[in-house]
Amino acid sequence: MTLLIHELSKCCKTTKKAISYYEQQGLLDVKYNQSGYRVYNDNDVKVLKEITILRKLGISVAEIKVIMAGEDKHQALLKVLVNKEFLLRQMKAQVDGLAVLLASNEEIEQSFDEIEQLLDDNMLIKDKLLQSFPGNYGRYLYIHFGKFLEDKIESPEQIAAFNRIMEFLDNLPAMEFPEELEQYVNAVYDSLQESDVQEMDVRMEAALSDFDHYLEAQQNMLEDYLEYRSSEAFRTSPAYRMQHMITEFQHNSGYYDIFIPNLKIVSSAYSQYEEKLRAANEKLLAAYPQMTDLFPGRPSTAQE
Repeated sequence: MTLLIHELSKCCKTTKKAISYYEQQGLLDVKYNQSGYRVYNDNDVKVLKEITILRKLGISVAEIKVIMAGEDKHQALLKVLVNKEFLLRQMKAQVDGLAVLLASNEEIEQSFDEIEQLLDDNMLIKDKLLQSFPGNYGRYLYIHFGKFLEDKIESPEQIAAFNRIMEFLDNLPAMEFPEELEQYVNAVYDSLQESDVQEMDVRMEAALSDFDHYLEAQQNMLEDYLEYRSSEAFRTSPAYRMQHMITEFQHNSGYYDIFIPNLKIVSSAYSQYEEKLRAANEKLLAAYPQMTDLFPGRPSTAQE
């Protein structure tokens, strides 16, 4: 069976614009007939119906990419289900907390311990970090490590490691940017959507899954990147200044000695990811030794 886009749209109960977007995202193959019209086959119908249902279930395009590209689709869907179940429990805890607050005639102090315990028991690790450290560094940690902290802390070892992380972060000196750089940092973080972060995660996971192939396929891009990173234009840019300040801050603060080791205890997912990242970094440095000059004072193997 061969369908045109309006026929596929009707068959799968979605819009032509949605189909075009999924094609742009690489979820649907683009094929043309002799007249130059896009055409679709039975497999496209199957894939689009799957995408449409997953979107209606509130699953992001970035998550759908992971689900459809993975070898174990059932396991990927199970992970989504677990996350949504937790969000439901978290929302119920918030509703219960509001009920307690209203019952106390809005006297928060009288109900502080009860509400705090109710919410704390149903909060993801990443949300605890962001709530405890609401500034730019907290947002930085949330963006970079949030995907590894979508669980609750359960074992005594995890609790102890998380407490060490919290103590470390709470005693960090403030990381202060110059005013113009502060504006740049805020603009960058404010413009980031959850879907953007998920998309970056998907690309990173794809690269790490076969890093030898990635190096080969992206050779031209990496060489252009290195050339730009060595340019005066980049070294005077807000992006470089921000990255340089964060790197120096982490190197001098104990980030690699305290935060990272304890994060690996709190999150087994991050521990596994860090091993892949370290192996990929060694291959990257072997192929491009000049990478070591990009961040003076940075550990020779990447840990973030």
